[in-house]
Amino acid sequence: MSIQPSDIKKYLTGATSDGGSQSDPDSSLGNYRSSTEIVNNNDNNLFDDVSGAESQAGNIEYRCICFKNTHSSLELQNAKVYLSDVDVGSGNSIAFAVETPATGSETDGNAQSIANESTAPQVNTTNHNGSGSGVSDWSTATSYNDGVPVSQGSHDANLGVGEIVFVWIRRTIQAGASAKSGATFKVKIEGDTAA
Repeated sequence: MSIQPSDIKKYLTGATSDGGSQSDPDSSLGNYRSSTEIVNNNDNNLFDDVSGAESQAGNIEYRCICFKNTHSSLELQNAKVYLSDVDVGSGNSIAFAVETPATGSETDGNAQSIANESTAPQVNTTNHNGSGSGVSDWSTATSYNDGVPVSQGSHDANLGVGEIVFVWIRRTIQAGASAKSGATFKVKIEGDTAA
């Protein structure tokens, strides 16, 4: 049977080992994949609310999530990451970067980690976190055709059985931004599948 959307799981990061315990979205700042899956359509499932002071001054925050192919035998071929349904308020924006773990650690490796939500991760680099790892530049792609492939560093274009890929997300709130209720966006990974 072909890969189904339910075979590609989306997790928080911030654990100290692959699949470790870490359930706080505010601590999803890289390192290892958490055991906590991200639940779609839940308020504050990744970013917290923007305070009035943050909105007045402007604010940039970062989070890191992890996609994992849990299918028992098929890889997600020509896998790319992109955004959809972005609605974060006038003048505000969402961007993302794709990071692959080091060669030989594609199923349980780690991403870089940042000190706090205001610290930018390093992007547009190869071998950032071990031999073979790589990080794309920031992107705002909103379709598969323009999406960022998982072929960063030495990684191939496919998300193999049990393999993981990390996605850094940057939320930018412009200074003086108006209040926005229900700000939303989706991070998607898409590819081909064998029958």
